[in-house]
Amino acid sequence: MGLSKKQLDQCESSRWDFTDLKALFLNCTLKRSPEQSHTEGLIAISKAIMEKNGIVVEVLRPVDFSIAYGVYPDMKTQGWDSDEWPAIYEKVKAANILVLTSPIWLGEKSSVCTKTIERLYSSSGDLNQQGQYAYYGRVGGCLITGNEDGAKHCAMNIL
Repeated sequence: MGLSKKQLDQCESSRWDFTDLKALFLNCTLKRSPEQSHTEGLIAISKAIMEKNGIVVEVLRPVDFSIAYGVYPDMKTQGWDSDEWPAIYEKVKAANILVLTSPIWLGEKSSVCTKTIERLYSSSGDLNQQGQYAYYGRVGGCLITGNEDGAKHCAMNIL
């Protein structure tokens, strides 16, 4: 996705150095890769801006993975045969910036987004090396695909 002239100018005139940062976008679309996702289109703009500023960016679609339901870090310990969440959570831990993204379905964030938040919550009590909560000192955000009123509701709910 190409950036507008204004976006490029703002990136190029930035006095900040973000080159040591990593960002992870979790695209909570209901569509599996490589199916077109409008949410992915919105991510592409934000991703391009971040990359232009030296941030390493990765985008994952949770729907592409076998993620078990539940609020334990690894649901295989709770009897599930398969759970790919622990590998995704390693990427979450390695990121300085986490952006949850979702389309609006029936006025709400997607069911995939709800499941992703539940799984993030399963590790919210983890501590880092300094004894702080694992998410301490990190940046979180969200991007919503949909109308303005629904986007405000979904963003409030996610954040």
